[in-house]
Order: sequence, then structure tokens, then C-alpha cells
Amino acid sequence: MATLTVTKFLFAVDKRTMCGFAVAAALGVLVATYPLVGLAGLPVCVTLYGIRRWFRERLEFWQVLVLLAMTPYFILNYGFDNLAVGGAGFRFPVGDLLMFLALVLVILGKQRGMLHSTMLDSTVVCLIALLLLSCAHLIVDVPQYGLYALRDSSMFFEAVFLMLGMVWAQNARSAQLLTRWLFFVFFVNLFYSYSFSWGEQIRAISPSAGVFHSVPLFGNYQGSALWLLLGAPFFVWLGPSLVRWPRWVLVVLAAAQLGGLAILQARSMYVGIAIILLILLMLGEAKKLLSFVSTLVWGTGVLAVLLLVVSVAGIEVQGRMGPVDFSFIANQTKTLLDLGDTNARMSHDADRGKWYQEVWDRIRSSPSHLVVGEGFGQTLISSENDEGIPVRQPHNSSLSVLARLGFVGLSLWLLFIVLVFARYVGFLRMPDTSARVSSLVVWLLCTFLLSLLHASVQPSFEFSSGASPFYFLSGFGLGIIRCQQREPLTASLAASSKKASITSTH
Repeated sequence: MATLTVTKFLFAVDKRTMCGFAVAAALGVLVATYPLVGLAGLPVCVTLYGIRRWFRERLEFWQVLVLLAMTPYFILNYGFDNLAVGGAGFRFPVGDLLMFLALVLVILGKQRGMLHSTMLDSTVVCLIALLLLSCAHLIVDVPQYGLYALRDSSMFFEAVFLMLGMVWAQNARSAQLLTRWLFFVFFVNLFYSYSFSWGEQIRAISPSAGVFHSVPLFGNYQGSALWLLLGAPFFVWLGPSLVRWPRWVLVVLAAAQLGGLAILQARSMYVGIAIILLILLMLGEAKKLLSFVSTLVWGTGVLAVLLLVVSVAGIEVQGRMGPVDFSFIANQTKTLLDLGDTNARMSHDADRGKWYQEVWDRIRSSPSHLVVGEGFGQTLISSENDEGIPVRQPHNSSLSVLARLGFVGLSLWLLFIVLVFARYVGFLRMPDTSARVSSLVVWLLCTFLLSLLHASVQPSFEFSSGASPFYFLSGFGLGIIRCQQREPLTASLAASSKKASITSTH
């Protein structure tokens, strides 16, 4: 009997090993024969494997729907944003359908009580007020502008996903699973971002879809730089508690995240590095500051070695705004240091200045525009991209809020930001906070502020791939804080009740 058991075990091990070798060999042949297909297909395979694992973790169905939407929002961003289904002239984004279906399941399910309590939160009240103001505009705008009005107002409707994050955080096990999922997503996004140099070829062979115009599903990197930067501290602060990998592996992965910024060349994320350092200094997080600085040093070293090898070998790695070499990095550094010098600015800065002035002129054109905005459906700027498609929005989400909903809407939006920031800082200054929870909340605070930074130079929240993760993770952070603040109070009440019971007995 023992011999039979050992034989079965060896057969099972051999079968898994052979299967692993077969998959690895198939992927190797695919990458060697069709490198572009391999680069695009590898993240897809890893993502499908990850989704299979989350199904086995016994998550609730609404949580699975959220992960099915959030995973491609993080990795494929603008491409998945435009993946739509429907017919007869009506097409609906798949991501929004999944997220709103998850919200409906929460409303109808056993989490109804949790959802009701979250609606009384001051941050949620601000977003509900923005949503009601948007609905008042849409009564007039939808008959006049059609689906474009709904598209322009999506950032206010997707604000309800904040409540999904808050409900998710109520369960400690679910919160742990979500942080493990984030590790998985950052790992996949790291490799996907490094395929940027082949982005044009990937888009050429990618399937396309869209609500208003066709967009390739693969080969879009609009939000990748943000998640690369946030992935670096995530690996060094939270990685050791999530995986049993050696610490040096996590540091190398974090350094690789920072190295990827040289390819995506998003200057706002260079400023984001300084913001992370300032947050850590403000909070007095000496250990996290030291670990992040050491990661920066490693990342700079890895990048320097990579550039040296590339220059010696004569290989040209194409970045977003030019080749990745020492001269281009020096030029980008100069533009950051000389922002006040108009001669040092890039064409993107000049375009934004023109767009901002155009939107401000529209706002001042009418008293009603100043107070409650001009609503949705109108193109805010008269500019087109390289493909001849109207840009529609200024590259600043807060300016879009002002243009669409006036100073009333902007006041509510800024109040929401202030309340969330104050909630984070107030919690992190509380004594007796566990190191693990503190690390997660510090990272979520960095995510909140860097998302706002990214939205100040890009129309980030006007698209679902930027708005949905922002609201969901903000809600998750607020939910973590509410749970941590409630548990000490509950324990204190329980102890007082027990003491009162003993006293009455005596």
C-alpha cells in the first residue's frame, strides 16, 4: 500500500514537471519565432493564471467581477477602457459593466448594511453631491449630445466604486487577498511596460474595439508609468509579508520598476518620486524612507549599467519621447529644473498652456458656467491628436471638473480630496498602529497623491482606466482606516461591558 502511494506521488510530480517543461518550451518557441506575439501573449497567460488562482480563493462573486475589471484596467489601461459590447448602435464598456454589476450584487447581497453605513461617510457624501449635480446637467445634455454626454460624465458616476473599496476592506481576509493581487498586477505590469519599444508593432497586430472609435486592446501604456512608480515601494514595503522570496529579489524588482520609467519617460512621475520622499519625511517614516532611497540607488545603478550596455552594443531602445540614452535623460532633467524657462519647455507643455487658456475662456464666457459649469457632451478644446481624433478634454482632470460643473463642483471635488488626505494623515499619526497596516496605508496615501499628480497633467479620471482604480483604491484605504479605528473602540467597549458584568455579579 505504501509502495502504491509513493508511486502515485512520483507520477503526479512527474506529470506536473512534464507539463511545466512543455508550457515553458512552447512559450520559448513562441517568443523565438514570433517575439511580438510572445511579448503580448505572456502577460495574458500570466493574468489568466492569476485569475484562476483568485477563483480558487473562495472570493465572493462580486469580488471576482471587480478583479476581472481591475486587472486589465491596471495593465492594458486605455485599450481595455475601450473594449465594449452591444449592438444596434449602442456599445457599453466591459469594465464599467463588470464594476456596476458588482455594485448591484453588493446592494442586493448581505453587504447591504455595510454599504448603507459607507454612504454616511463625509467623503462619500461629497461624491454623491457631485453625482447629483451631474445628473441635473445630463437631463438637458443627453438629448442634445447623446452618448458623448454620458462619456464625459463617467468620472462622476464611477465615483460610486469608492464604496466597493470600502466594503471590500471590511473583511481582513479579503483585504489580504487584495494586497496579494496587487503584487501580482505590479509584477505583470513590469514586464508589459518593458514592451513599450515594440508598442507600435503590438498595436498593429492587436484586436481592436471601441465605443466611439476603434482602439487596439494591446500596446497602450497611458497609465503604466504611474503603476511602475507605485510598484517600487509596494515591493519593498509590503512584498516581504506577501511572498517568501529573498529580499534582494524584491529590491531588484523594485529597481526594475524605477528603471522602466526611463522608457516610458513620464516627467510627472519623476516629480512623484520627490512627493513620496516628502510624504515619508512628513510622517517620520525613517525605515520606509531608507528602504525607498536604497531602492532609488539600486534603480539608478541598474539604469546606468543598462544604458552603458546599450550604448556599447549600439542598440537603440526607443522611449516615449525619444531614445533611451544618457543625453535624453540629461535633457529631461533640464526641463524639470527649468520649468520657468519657456525655451526649455517641450511641445507638450506649450499645448497644455494653450488648452488651459481655451478652457478658462469658456468658463468665463457665462456666469452660469462659472457657478455650475457648462455640462457634458461639448468638446472643451479645439485640438486633435495625430490620428485626427478630437482631444476633447484638457490634460487636467480638476480643470475638467471646473469646466463641466463650475466652482460648485470644483469646491466639492477639492473638499473630497482634503477629507481623504486628512483621514490618511490623521490615522498614520495615531499611536499603536501595526507596522503591516501602517505600511499599507502609507502606500495607499502615496497612491492617492500620485494619482492626483498624474491627473493634473493627463485626462486621467476622464477615462475609466484612471478613475475606477483611483476610486476603488481610495475607498479601500478609507475602509481599512475605518476598520482599524473601530476595532480598538469595539475592544474597549467589550472590556467595559465585561468589567460591568463582573461588578454587578459581586
